[in-house]
Amino acid sequence: MNQKFSKMKRLIFLILFGLISYLVLGQSQYPNGDNLVIDTQLNHLKVNTDYAKISFLNNPEGTTPILEFETLTQPKFIYNCATAIPIKKADYNKGRVFLVSFEAKTIKSSLETGEAKLNILFRQTASYKDNLVTTQSISSNWQKYFIPIQSTVNLTRKEFRLIFHYGFKPQSFQIKNLTFEVFPEATSVSDLPKTKITYQGMEADAPWRKEALQRIDRFRKGSFSLQFTKNGKPLSEKGIAIKLVNHLFPFGGAISAKEIVETPQNYKYFKKAFNHVVLANDLKIKAWNWKNRRPNTLKALEILKNDGYNTKGHVLIWPGFNYLTNDIRVHKDDSDYVINYIHNHVTDILDTTKGYVLQWDVVNEAYTNKDLQKITGSENILYDGFRILKEKQPRTRAFTNEYGIISKGGLDTAKQHWYYDFIKRIDANTNSAVDGIGIQCHIGSDLTPPERVLELLSFYATLGKQISISEFTMDIKDPQIREQYTRDFMIAALSHPNVCEFMFWGYVDDERAKVDIYTKDWEIGPMGKAFFGLVHDTWKTSLSGTTDNDGIAASSGFFGTYEYTFVEDGKVIKGNFDVLPRKQNSYKIDVE
Repeated sequence: MNQKFSKMKRLIFLILFGLISYLVLGQSQYPNGDNLVIDTQLNHLKVNTDYAKISFLNNPEGTTPILEFETLTQPKFIYNCATAIPIKKADYNKGRVFLVSFEAKTIKSSLETGEAKLNILFRQTASYKDNLVTTQSISSNWQKYFIPIQSTVNLTRKEFRLIFHYGFKPQSFQIKNLTFEVFPEATSVSDLPKTKITYQGMEADAPWRKEALQRIDRFRKGSFSLQFTKNGKPLSEKGIAIKLVNHLFPFGGAISAKEIVETPQNYKYFKKAFNHVVLANDLKIKAWNWKNRRPNTLKALEILKNDGYNTKGHVLIWPGFNYLTNDIRVHKDDSDYVINYIHNHVTDILDTTKGYVLQWDVVNEAYTNKDLQKITGSENILYDGFRILKEKQPRTRAFTNEYGIISKGGLDTAKQHWYYDFIKRIDANTNSAVDGIGIQCHIGSDLTPPERVLELLSFYATLGKQISISEFTMDIKDPQIREQYTRDFMIAALSHPNVCEFMFWGYVDDERAKVDIYTKDWEIGPMGKAFFGLVHDTWKTSLSGTTDNDGIAASSGFFGTYEYTFVEDGKVIKGNFDVLPRKQNSYKIDVE
């Protein structure tokens, strides 16, 4: 295990500098809220004593105790050290505003920063996907922290919780004067104090960015030479414009088949932004088995193919009951039935979409979704997805896909280990069928430092696979951070030679507020400012000049398809050429 992780030895960087730093932006006055914490029960907090303990100390400044949380042994999972804060239970509508506040200081830390860490989990429903999580680094001196929260779904007294996770390396920290306030429905989250989130490496002169931009020039650009002649003679001293019209590197987003087929305006804006595409939900097993929906899906695939897209398929096997058809749950005690069912589904969808889908997420989120594995007694049913794909369509690329690898601050080493080993197991059982590694990158308030992003990409690159940034989203609402982190993340990703695509999980702002390449009014959103500023400006090579005495125009630019333009005898001459990796990219063009 240690040898396998030799490429990750710079993990210490993450810890040395800390995941997040904080500057309290608190107003001296803010609206009055109702404190939901049941103070009288704070002396009875529960903890997993296998890994941690809680001490209750006298608080001379208040009526509630100082809570000292100590992680004795780091568990396999951060959430193995979890404490639910006792709160008054009630139902709340979506959009309700809350504020967690407390004073805290670190007593002991295993990190070279000297800081302890705490995950604050705002549990909205029973689904982990609705969780809102903030990771708080705690100062060595008493400091006040504010974490405003706005619910994204309706909350029920049955599911609504406030939970602390602290299963990091051995540490201890103290918290006092803890409150969890709810505010009247008219309250805006912007009215509340907050702790501004920053991340290591966001500085304008950060060394990592300079190095990354140099790698982009080295890995993502190529030289080219065009020699223009007319009747065999060089067109010397000819003014010429050359511009990149389509990147070779796939920059894409998720869109629905319905939008492609029924809302051409949406699809028009999508095409303006992206040269790559994934259908968000239409190729999942539930949607595929909805027969009334399938014609739209097939029509969308045809439109995409005609428009030159190499569509990515998502997903062949998602092994949790929540994402499978009800037939699987009904027959969960009949493993043969389930095996045949999944085999037939994979075969059917591959046969039907052949020639339209050139890349598949074969298995999705197998770390937390294990129902198929439990029913059949092994992971073989997952391996079969890869085997079937390679047997039927050997040239179609096969990817794994998983969340929580780079997101969550890049701290979940247990999951990172598991995913690495899972990919190796698939290869060992399928004659190396895995072509690429999908890393979803749903970024919460835990902004993973770009250097940590690069460390993790390099770690998975030791498997010798391409890497897909497969589902980039952001939860942070602050437009400045949203734009800057998107920009930095894209720079880090493109600078790594193993990264083969960058996909946003969405493209226009909606109720999820996860991706805003465009706002709801089709303006450029904060993430879109970063995206367009890079992909369609900084990284969109545009050159002008004159040919030399031999009629040659030579330069370099990002890989992709280019257009040249010049005027000869009063006529505008245009043409295209490609700049490709590992090619000479030399062209002779005769003007008739």
